Amino acid sequence: MNSMRSGPIGSVDGALCAVENLCAIVAGAILAGTMVLVTVDAFSRHLFSAPISIQYTLTESYLMVGGIALALPWGYRAGGRIRIALLVANLPLGTQSILFRVGNLLALPYLAALFWLSTGKTWEAFANQEYTMGIIDWPVGWSWIWVPIGLALLTLRVLLDTLRPFSPADMAEH
Repeated sequence: MNSMRSGPIGSVDGALCAVENLCAIVAGAILAGTMVLVTVDAFSRHLFSAPISIQYTLTESYLMVGGIALALPWGYRAGGRIRIALLVANLPLGTQSILFRVGNLLALPYLAALFWLSTGKTWEAFANQEYTMGIIDWPVGWSWIWVPIGLALLTLRVLLDTLRPFSPADMAEH
């Protein structure tokens, strides 16, 4: 989904791509670190009967959330979404463009609502100083913060794709 790099949409697209790429790199590093942590925990647990006690909560509530949420906009831009390409590919380009934009317009309110609600939940968690009790008292806000960041970028990406010139590659399978 390479968009045209001219005019205000091209400038915004370039900046958004840079932020999406940075978030994807961070997400990849988080997920690679998660794999190392889980592997070390498994070896430690089975070979030495000494599990890493914080591994499960850290992985489940923080690392996986960050790794997945931060990768959302890059994944969408790279074509990681559901498309019904078989039927649409046989339609005229004008009709494809309309279907692409209508689909995006239908998704935008849902994405915006998810962003808004997750921002509220994150704000509440920080404002109320919410913690999950365990070996370590885990601050809930730092678990949630990645969700509104990823959803904000994904919402901006879908909005930008709705406004920019249509390309047949938008409907192609990847």
